[in-house]
Amino acid sequence: MPRMRKKKNMDRRLEACRPVFFDEPELNRGRWREVCGFDKCTQLMLELGCGKGKFVVGQAKRYPDRLFVAFEKEPTVILLAMENAIRNNCDNIFFVCADIASLSEYFETDETDIIFINFCDPWTRQNKPKRRLTHRSCLEVYKSILKNNGELFFKTDSEMLFDFSLEELDLSGFQVLELTRDLHHSAFNETNISTEFEEKYASENIPIKWLHASSQKD
Repeated sequence: MPRMRKKKNMDRRLEACRPVFFDEPELNRGRWREVCGFDKCTQLMLELGCGKGKFVVGQAKRYPDRLFVAFEKEPTVILLAMENAIRNNCDNIFFVCADIASLSEYFETDETDIIFINFCDPWTRQNKPKRRLTHRSCLEVYKSILKNNGELFFKTDSEMLFDFSLEELDLSGFQVLELTRDLHHSAFNETNISTEFEEKYASENIPIKWLHASSQKD
């Protein structure tokens, strides 16, 4: 378990979450389904940046037969996400507090089925496009760990990041299957599960951009 800033009853809370947390995810490479107690044919889903866990918990409850691995780099935030999953009796979610730049060290080629990226940092002020989670260097990693025709779902409030992501996806050999620039006023919203950030932006009438893409391997 990573070191975290002390909160009320921190030690007790961390111990309660230990069964759903992997502090050495590289040891699971190529055998996540086996380690987590799932059949080898189970779909493996990743959320990169799970926040307090609202989205991944919603997904896990909707698809109890699928395995979810949620990444979050902020230790105090991932604690809240783990508690959320446990509180909702989601035994198909496991958590990793690590830099997703090392994803290829945690998953084998073709090991995953679906990746979700929701409201990642657009890195506009610093103007550091290579740090965006939809930069081509990141997309190549996702493509390697996704199965052929594996799926990528992306949501953002940033028009700039959305346009950037569309260009990077095209350059990286992903095929965009569906998209909307106003998710909450589209047919896709019928099956949408909101994140904490998404609810905030929606309350401010900021349109949510969404896309669904497929990995196309040579």
